[in-house]
Amino acid sequence: MKKLISIILFIYSFSAISQVENVPVVNNPVYDFLLQIETKGILPHYTLSQLPLQRKTIISALKLARENDSLLTNIEKKVLTKFEKEYQIVPNDRAVAIYTKTDTNSVFSSKILQDYDKSFYYYADSNSNVTIIPLASAEVFMSDNAIEGINNLLMGTLGFRLSGTLSDQFGYYFQFVNSAVLKGDSSLALIDNRYATSKQFTFYKHDADMSESHIAYQKDWFYASIGRETRLFGAGLDQRLIINNAVSPVFDAITLKAKFRTFEYTFSHNSLLNFPESGNVGAFATIPPKYTAKNSFTFLPSWGEVSFFQSVIYARNVDLAYLNPLGFLKTLETNLGERDNVDMGFTAVVRPLKNLQIKATWFLDDLKFSEIGNNYWGNKTAWNIAAITSIIPNINFGLEYTRAEPYVFSHFNSQNSATTDSVLFCSTIQPNSDRITALLNFWWGQRYPLQIKYSHTRHGKNIYDTEGNLIKNVGGDALISNRYTDSYYVAFLDGDVDYSNRIDISLGYEIFRGFSCHFSFSNFKTDRYNNYFRFIFRIYDF
Repeated sequence: MKKLISIILFIYSFSAISQVENVPVVNNPVYDFLLQIETKGILPHYTLSQLPLQRKTIISALKLARENDSLLTNIEKKVLTKFEKEYQIVPNDRAVAIYTKTDTNSVFSSKILQDYDKSFYYYADSNSNVTIIPLASAEVFMSDNAIEGINNLLMGTLGFRLSGTLSDQFGYYFQFVNSAVLKGDSSLALIDNRYATSKQFTFYKHDADMSESHIAYQKDWFYASIGRETRLFGAGLDQRLIINNAVSPVFDAITLKAKFRTFEYTFSHNSLLNFPESGNVGAFATIPPKYTAKNSFTFLPSWGEVSFFQSVIYARNVDLAYLNPLGFLKTLETNLGERDNVDMGFTAVVRPLKNLQIKATWFLDDLKFSEIGNNYWGNKTAWNIAAITSIIPNINFGLEYTRAEPYVFSHFNSQNSATTDSVLFCSTIQPNSDRITALLNFWWGQRYPLQIKYSHTRHGKNIYDTEGNLIKNVGGDALISNRYTDSYYVAFLDGDVDYSNRIDISLGYEIFRGFSCHFSFSNFKTDRYNNYFRFIFRIYDF
């Protein structure tokens, strides 16, 4: 009997693994769980340095965790079971609004309050599937400031998600949500990057419409996609030094990959939003084009990963030279007139012991060998290193140090800075800054861990007079490069040094499948508020 059940589960999971679409990063706890099992050494030949991952990759990783569940605690096994049901590795009951041949349980019944997977529509056969699910939330923001007292905000969000795979090779994903202020001070919502980077919300004071989508194709080792989605690129704990859409607006990209067990090559050409030459938004705004091309060579031995990456940022029409997936970008940039901003560097992940891993990224913006060690302004680098351990049962704890030298991410032509819509897209700290971060994830049996994060940041800001004129440039702004009238030699953390501390605490609880509530607390210094409280009731993660 056990053998028969195993065969049935194998057949069921085989149909589930052929899912090509990506799984979104934002608010998705599966990536936190993958970090937990990666730290335990369960994921050889996998990388979490480039996200999002394909659904089939996550399924494969979760299966590997089950094969090695002797390394997991009972609580971790309980969490793993929840994700196995979510990703259809093991059967789970389903309720739908539109019946199909395989699903006739109505979601408009008592099943909506049970642990059924809930969809508007779901269909799957041996090589194709489609899912349409509702997305909704009610959010309460509160702030406590000793001077201004308590402010609050109520927001509501509605939307849907369409995703699936056709013929085992074509993946698709589309998500749309509309968020509206129902009552209160809308500025409180700016603690969430998605609202802070929405022109519709910040400039026009309208509802915030947000969407992500992509289509993807995979055949054997070849993968290609085009779409708009949140991306993370770089090794670390909390920091990503190559692409960090967690702090910047999302942008569109064409991506090509060659994927093998121990090697991946990735190329992408991404569109960015330049800052306007005239106007701001609307029909009469003049916004020059801006793009970045990136490629990386990633080796994935069982003990970690090593990757070399290079990128170029340019502000003009699409250049065919940068559409070459195998071009050496520095040489191309030189041959094209040295107009653009080329970066390169390395990422590394090392797992020297069970329950311990080291992650690091080194980002080289520019370098003059003869000036190494002389504090020359043009030697522009950034780097981070993190140590992560899961030696304490059910806890993933990490420490990270990040440093960005003066003028890094900037360029003589400010349009070529590492920004999109004037927001730095490759780092959570500005040039001439460093940060220490401590992060703890405690898995207590739910899909969502208790997460506690503390960070201490130092930033050397440029100095301005009372009229707003720049009187001392210390390389503290990604949009301002050395102006030749500035000193050629710099001191780290020169200028007006700002010290800041931030504490973030978050906790989520899944009431029943698809319905969850979340609480978060943040304490940090701003012009207006010191303490933020946020409560969310959410239908599915988004």
